[in-house]
Amino acid sequence: MARSVLGKRTRQFLVFLHVVVSLGWMGAGAANVVLSMTAWLTDDPVVARVCYQMTWSMEEYLIIPGAFSALGTGVLLSLLTPWGLAKYWWVLVKLVLTVGIIVYSTLYIGVWSIESIEATTAGSPVSPVATHLALGPLPSLAAFLLMTWASVAKPWGKTPWFRRTSVSRGAGRRTRAAAARPVPTGTGVATPVVEKPRSGQAAGEEAEPAEPAEPVGAGAAEERGAAMA
Repeated sequence: MARSVLGKRTRQFLVFLHVVVSLGWMGAGAANVVLSMTAWLTDDPVVARVCYQMTWSMEEYLIIPGAFSALGTGVLLSLLTPWGLAKYWWVLVKLVLTVGIIVYSTLYIGVWSIESIEATTAGSPVSPVATHLALGPLPSLAAFLLMTWASVAKPWGKTPWFRRTSVSRGAGRRTRAAAARPVPTGTGVATPVVEKPRSGQAAGEEAEPAEPAEPVGAGAAEERGAAMA
């Protein structure tokens, strides 16, 4: 596994910050479930209105900042440590669930909270979306628990994208190592011979043919004997 680009203390602080904002986000979501359930089950319209107002206040000041803080610190930890964003399934699942909860809370939970506040403020004894608001946050709470378990257990192993990348990088390293390895001599492997230019020969100029070497062996002795005769 590759090394982290963060120092030990910086990484520890970032992990601490991620855990704190994630727990705050999950705790605020659990509190909203209790408030929504209370407003759904009560017969007092004043209690229901106060619960809906508290739900929206927690959404605005705790849940939304906590959600984006958890997402930001999680992405930083993934990019600046060897875990990566798409190398391991547990990291990728947490990322998808975090984005999904943010989108779901924005498009549904927040809208239901505003509608409930407007309905009870206008004098209606119950909200027309009281059931939706009471049961709607339960999937988000289940996702929180799943992400917490995944952070501890780190299940499911590596993603196929990371495995393919690792195999291609390993093959590339082996190819470069083989290319850089010197060719041993004396093993019957021909090595190219580069002829050096002679003195006074310009670069790129064709070299003159060398004179034939003096023959050696039995034929050479016969030639020398003929010359002496």
